[in-house]
Amino acid sequence: MSAPIAKSQMAFELPKLSYIDTRWEEPDFQPAVEPAKESRLAAWIAALVETFRARRTRSRAFAELSVMTDRELFDVGMTRGDVARIFDDRYNKDLLLRAHGF
Repeated sequence: MSAPIAKSQMAFELPKLSYIDTRWEEPDFQPAVEPAKESRLAAWIAALVETFRARRTRSRAFAELSVMTDRELFDVGMTRGDVARIFDDRYNKDLLLRAHGF
């Protein structure tokens, strides 16, 4: 059994196309943005700032451990003698070398 289909029912028209910005078609679409290249001076300043931040973080951690009582240090598995040794790089050379992959 077949239903009769008129030619007008089979024909279709393409929509009238015009340029549409992709932001309208895909609102979540974000064009790729290339990161700006840092100059050597900017990279040097960024490294310097990061060094100061790391030093300040280490200083705060040292100060916090220094004011702890012997009992509090024991609770975290340390002694008073361990505090200075943890922040002295001479004792941690093997750890630093392993971290840098040498």
